[in-house]
Amino acid sequence: MMQPFNLSILSRKKFALVLATIILITSTFIVIWSINSDECTFEIYIIDKKGEPIRDVFVTVWMWYPGEPSHVVAISKSDAKGLVKFKTSWKKLLGIWLDRYKSGKREGVGLIVDIYDSGNSTVATKVIMLDIKQGNPGIVKRTLIVSNAIEIKNQINKHKEASEGVGLASYTPIVEKTYEHRGRTNIAYVKTDSNTMATIDYVMMKGEKTRARLLVGYTYSDYTSISDPIYTYTHDISKGVTANADLSSTGWISMIMTTRFEIIGYYWQDEDGNLHLMYRELRLWAYDFDINSLSTLKGEDPAWGSYSDDLLKSGTGKGFELIDFAIKIYNIDLYTSSTKILDIPISVQVYDALSAILSKYGFPSSLLPTAKIVIGVTSTEIWTIWGSNGYRIHAYGRYVSVHGVYFMAIDIESNPPTPPGGGPYI
Repeated sequence: MMQPFNLSILSRKKFALVLATIILITSTFIVIWSINSDECTFEIYIIDKKGEPIRDVFVTVWMWYPGEPSHVVAISKSDAKGLVKFKTSWKKLLGIWLDRYKSGKREGVGLIVDIYDSGNSTVATKVIMLDIKQGNPGIVKRTLIVSNAIEIKNQINKHKEASEGVGLASYTPIVEKTYEHRGRTNIAYVKTDSNTMATIDYVMMKGEKTRARLLVGYTYSDYTSISDPIYTYTHDISKGVTANADLSSTGWISMIMTTRFEIIGYYWQDEDGNLHLMYRELRLWAYDFDINSLSTLKGEDPAWGSYSDDLLKSGTGKGFELIDFAIKIYNIDLYTSSTKILDIPISVQVYDALSAILSKYGFPSSLLPTAKIVIGVTSTEIWTIWGSNGYRIHAYGRYVSVHGVYFMAIDIESNPPTPPGGGPYI
């Protein structure tokens, strides 16, 4: 007679141990398979500021590489959950960035995500940052928040009626121009007058990151705007320099980097195959920072563009001995709100190239003066300012009101002391 199946306490413990071992082995196998497999799944959720999904918007995902036009990785429409999902080869996606990683560079690179709502004729540009590494993460999930009041403010009313019938098959983004320039770019600056002197101490520490943000503009917008970080570089060494500006002089800090801009045209294709322009997009950013080139040399002539002066600090001159400074200005004095970013002027070479391109492709003339390099600062920057004894010293930061951030430039002005009894000296 068959005995009923009855596990003893010891047997049950052995059974649980065996089951746990099987689960662990299976889980480990799945993780190892995910890492070693070349296929990577991306899940991108498009939501508004209230957390509600934005459905039925065109989403174009781009990858960019040094010296090449950007490549379209995926084009899709968001579903009812605001989700855009696609799969791609991790090694193919990273391409040359993996070779740079193997050579010792520690970089992060952003996928550019363009969002077009044909129903509202509005656009937005976002970035998904990827850390370059050999191991495939298996799945990348990101949520992009789009604000109608800020990002999606560039109306395309001129083509609204024609573009309402745009379908996924007829939606056609085209890279129309890619430009790169590698040169010595100025990253800090000070100008003194006849009664002031100054120094700039600039230090980059090993292990810290310099972040470049994406600057975007559209043919139906008057100015450029700042988007998310698109490139990061982790410093492999520490380096610091000090620039000196004597009386009525200038001081400069510069570094070699690559400046890049692209023009992207977004079209829809009719039944006869004719392309109809909806809007164009300008993208500008810097990358490939060479920390070894950090120097007090003046870089290529800067195209300052549009800015206004904003008083940062004032003090009283005590002479020009080392310890008798009138003002010290730190990184934090140049940040607005909690945003640790600064604008940097593009070089005259880039400015001239961009000027010819923007006019050719129909961008408003007001866009050009607001074209800047935007850097997220992790370095230490200190401006120390001395003044003639008794003089009132004023430090003005160059402020880009369009972006709501400061330049890396400080202008120093001085006023003679007021004589005893008031009134000017004679």
